[in-house]
Amino acid sequence: MVREKVGFVQRLLASIGKRLLWWRAEKMDLYVLALMARETVLKYQELLDGNLEAAVNTLKVQFAESAKTYLRNFMNQLKLVVSKDLNDMEFMSEVSLWSILGPKFREFFAPSKYLPAGDPINPYNNPCFVSISPKCVLCSVIQDLDMEKYRDLDYGAIISYALGSLIEIIMEYVGHNYRIEVKETRCFLRGDPYSEMVYLVHEKNE
Repeated sequence: MVREKVGFVQRLLASIGKRLLWWRAEKMDLYVLALMARETVLKYQELLDGNLEAAVNTLKVQFAESAKTYLRNFMNQLKLVVSKDLNDMEFMSEVSLWSILGPKFREFFAPSKYLPAGDPINPYNNPCFVSISPKCVLCSVIQDLDMEKYRDLDYGAIISYALGSLIEIIMEYVGHNYRIEVKETRCFLRGDPYSEMVYLVHEKNE
């Protein structure tokens, strides 16, 4: 049975468990991930008659679906630290990212912030999570990325769609009937000082 809220004991167990999961996990090289993303986009571009925008959008969707498959298998290892409370999502996401990427994940992902619908600083009609990245996983490790070509394509959303999948899978696991809409509101490629993603929470029947 899924708990209503994560308590002190679960947080303590998570601080230990995430380190054990990372120690046992097959390590992920973020440079290789970024390089694979770029090369996959270029291959899709060839197959789609040179359409770079369609190539990026195709990878966004496929990467998000692959992430869902991986994360569904991963959720059983996190079942002790999940809850139905949307305010706990920041904690649950942090534990998940720590377990998958290790302690250096904070170089790329700052803690997310939950904003209920009606919050004075929430400009949307829906609850949402706001996530800021001080460094882009895809852009910061690739030195020859053509900024002019990728500037308006929401290239960083390839990773953000995967993070949206993480939130959706946690929602699904705890029994919420929600879907996540991803919006890239700030991007390094557009000259912003940081990357910002908004994850809007919708009822699935909306």
